[in-house]
This record gives sequence, structure tokens and C-alpha cells, in this order.
Amino acid sequence: MTAHPRQRTIGSLKPEDLVNEIVRARAALEEARANVTRLTEYIGALELAAKLKDPSLTRTRINRIVSTVQLQGSPKISGDTKRAAGRATRKSEAQRRLYERDMTIAKLAEKLGEGRARVSKWFGTAEENRPIPRRYAELLLKEYGIPMSAWARIAE
Repeated sequence: MTAHPRQRTIGSLKPEDLVNEIVRARAALEEARANVTRLTEYIGALELAAKLKDPSLTRTRINRIVSTVQLQGSPKISGDTKRAAGRATRKSEAQRRLYERDMTIAKLAEKLGEGRARVSKWFGTAEENRPIPRRYAELLLKEYGIPMSAWARIAE
């Protein structure tokens, strides 16, 4: 993560300028939070409109449809991978890169000689994941371009 351009000059600011910068940064943060709230409400309204048009559309189904659509334009992706992406409940960058390279969690688990459930847990958020062994993280970096930073926890 790169520093904000203004963060590089913090050491050269006078005390009154630091206070002004704190006020500016807090205002920017509040504006960003307000934007998140507005977008969340807008998405909710869109989802409600979609459900009213077609009652079979649920939030889960909408999310799955969207993730599948992202892979539809790629002819090199197999049907198995497209179906796996459509069923996926996690939306991590690492998992997306895996699907883009026509690899599913199940295929990866088989290739590594690990259980599918164990491999799937590597892709979870920090609260729900299992640490990925370093050798596998390095292998996935080399073969699939998944950066080491994509993993919440790496086991030695």
C-alpha cells in the first residue's frame, strides 16, 4: 500500500498545519463513509427492484449471477470453472485470479493432494480462514500470479 502523497510531507508540517490536515482528513473520511452509505442504499433499492420484477432473484442469486458474468467473456474458461465461479460465495482477489486461469478450488486441491475444504478455507477472510502453508502460497504466486499479500495468514 503506497502512502498518500500528503503523508510523505507530514514531518515537515508545522503544528497548526498538522491540526488543519487532521480536520481535512477526517472530513474526507466522513464524506467517503457517506458515499458508502448512499451506494449501499442504492444497491439495496436495485436489488429490491430486481426481486419485484422477478421474485426468484435473491441477493445470493444476484451476487452469483454477477460473478459468473465476469467470466463469461473469456473463451479460455471451461464450463466447470464458470459453474464454480457462479457458486462461489467468496469474492476474494486470489479466488478470482484462480478462476481467470481456469482453475477451481476442487481442481487445485486435487493437484496439491489436499482436501477441497482445507484449500477452500485458505481463501476465506481473516476471521474464517485457515493459514495457507508458505510453500503453497509461493507455488500459487508462481503458477497463478496470486500475490503473497492476498493471504490473510501464511503458515511457516
